[in-house]
Amino acid sequence: MKNLNLFWLFCFSCIFSSCSQSGWEIAVTSEGPALEALAANEISNYLYQTTGILAQVVSYNALEPEPGQNTILLKTDESLESEEFIIRSEIKEDIKTISLAGGSPTAILYAAYELVEQLGVRFYLHGDVVPQNVDIKVLDNLNIHKKPLFKIRGIQPFHDFPEGPDWWSMEDYKAIIAQLPKLKMNFIGFHTYPEGGVGPEPLVWIGTRDQVNDDGTVKTAYKAKHMTTSTGTWGYPPKPTSSYSHGSGQLFAHDSYGSDYMIGIEGWPETDEAQVKLFNETGVFFGEVFAFANFLGVKTCVGTETPLKIPAQVEGRLKAQGSGLKAQGSGVDLYKGMFSWIQKNYPIDYYWFWTPEDWTWGGNTPEQIENTKNDLFAALQAVEELGNPFQLATCGWVLGPAEDRAMFDGLLPKSWPMSCINRQVGFSPVEEGFKDVEGRPKWAIPWLEDDPAMIQPQLWAGRMRKDAADALEYGCDGLLGIHWRTMILGPNVSALAKAAWDQDYGHTDNRDAYCLDFYIDWAATSFGMDVGEELGELFSSLDGVERS
Repeated sequence: MKNLNLFWLFCFSCIFSSCSQSGWEIAVTSEGPALEALAANEISNYLYQTTGILAQVVSYNALEPEPGQNTILLKTDESLESEEFIIRSEIKEDIKTISLAGGSPTAILYAAYELVEQLGVRFYLHGDVVPQNVDIKVLDNLNIHKKPLFKIRGIQPFHDFPEGPDWWSMEDYKAIIAQLPKLKMNFIGFHTYPEGGVGPEPLVWIGTRDQVNDDGTVKTAYKAKHMTTSTGTWGYPPKPTSSYSHGSGQLFAHDSYGSDYMIGIEGWPETDEAQVKLFNETGVFFGEVFAFANFLGVKTCVGTETPLKIPAQVEGRLKAQGSGLKAQGSGVDLYKGMFSWIQKNYPIDYYWFWTPEDWTWGGNTPEQIENTKNDLFAALQAVEELGNPFQLATCGWVLGPAEDRAMFDGLLPKSWPMSCINRQVGFSPVEEGFKDVEGRPKWAIPWLEDDPAMIQPQLWAGRMRKDAADALEYGCDGLLGIHWRTMILGPNVSALAKAAWDQDYGHTDNRDAYCLDFYIDWAATSFGMDVGEELGELFSSLDGVERS
């Protein structure tokens, strides 16, 4: 044991000796923001992985460069916009200084990841691709100046299939959210089915304010779930993991496999106690998830469909109490209850209302439009009476009614962002109605994949570029991607993320934009420089569905 301890002491002494003799330091403001410290440590981490250099993180007041001591300097520049950054290399008397300046701690973090990309690292939603034996000289002569084309950039993971967030654990959520700043994204939003089909879902609780306790727990609830192996969903019959073939059930910790808050629930929760427990645990779960996102500068959003569909159990409870569901003020009471529950459980920046899916396939009626207006006005009154704890927004399968997609622009406060996903599961282009929406934030949401084809690869890098270009042309300041899977969408997510910052690529009138350059880089970093061009041409030929 004594010899073993001496061995580890020798290893640690070598590491710290290497640190002090590496010839590199990373300097940050003393007692600076946490994100600035994170940026410095991330540079140190990736620098070691790629080059073998173990750079020490120091504060400004301890920074005294000696001959041969190179420095990566992180600093705030108030002349820059909040997400704008500059990276410059300088060499004087053989001492290298790489300055990273950002308009905010978030911008400095983006600059750090941009510097890491110069080392050949590539970031994707599922993880990183990290080369080794990189020559530090690739960081010489850097002169990079970037700011985003879109203020809001991110993802919209959709529930209701096991390929998506229904099965994500706490670690999964945090791992995926941690990749967003690396992709220079700043948003994650979720849709919640409040009733019918695969709903109700537990991400948003529906009820009146008197049923919410001071600590955020609820007194009453209703049947809700995210998919587990014992409940199934569209196209997936229930099947306990113990019945899986060839011992594969041993890969799962539970017979009814699902997310953390669904553990122990077989099918739908039937008892009052089980239903209350589910919502209480879901609130705690997403409280931690969204707080982590906020720390990283990632904005969060949840929401339901409009007009609000009331879960059957809640409707029955209200009727038993003599509450007229259609009486004036009943919608306000429900939204105040829903928003109060959110306030007490998890931090969000936005709550969005989804126009019905039926509106994209079968159109809409005047009565439906009127009901939707009343529902949105009730939510507006509710959030104002609660002191505006978060910003309201719209989303959905369509931007607005068929007769005027921009109709809600003239009805809702200009502070509300308006957004929608592309129609026809992504095969339709970005909604042209965005052009008629003025004076407010507006977010386009292309499909990173379509849900009828999630058993196969879907290469849409060119489509992401085309949709990003259209969104910019229509004046959108938000660019999000709807999806379920992660790893297999590596190229699509990367292409969308890059197009939110830079669109210096060939545009086309076709549904699929030029993407050969993208795939050459992706293939070279993923499979090796010696095959990058050949495989890039192959994957580019497989991307999209239309050819000029």
